[in-house]
Amino acid sequence: MEGWCRQMELDQRENELPEDILEKMRAAVGSAQLLISQKFQQFRELCEENLNPSTHPRPVASDLAGFWDMLQLSIENISLKFDELHQLRANNWRPLDPPDRKERRLPPPVPKKPHNVVHPPLARDRSLESSEKQRQEARKRLMAVKRAASVRQNSATESADSIEIYIPEAQTRELNCDCRHSKSICVHP
Repeated sequence: MEGWCRQMELDQRENELPEDILEKMRAAVGSAQLLISQKFQQFRELCEENLNPSTHPRPVASDLAGFWDMLQLSIENISLKFDELHQLRANNWRPLDPPDRKERRLPPPVPKKPHNVVHPPLARDRSLESSEKQRQEARKRLMAVKRAASVRQNSATESADSIEIYIPEAQTRELNCDCRHSKSICVHP
């Protein structure tokens, strides 16, 4: 990622680029630098706290796994941004898909009877579908991570709420009462 950032900064200096491409570069570089300087450092600190038995509260392996899953989503998102920039560079910094004014208008109404003609998707449509599919998969993974963290949080809360007290039999008093409690603590007066 650091290499990608350096390359984009070099491309910014060496090329006369349109503002929209410069914005994409700044967003990708900024996201990557934030991830490297803060999130990776935070993960490292959590790992060190996990290894230190005197740390309180001490993060457990499942906490680290959940944090890493969220980092993975960020890494994938940043990789997609840089992939797009690499494609733009390969295309001499020209937009990959020229904006089509017709796409901004409302789509035509959906026909009531489906047509039996099947057209293969255009290459442009396939790339849009694959990037949309990747975004959908990333969203699903993020939701799964959030659900798992919620379940872990709820189970920790539930286990804290259901504390049981164990009194060894040797420490109980034998009471003489009429309620058939042999060696237990009787609550009757």
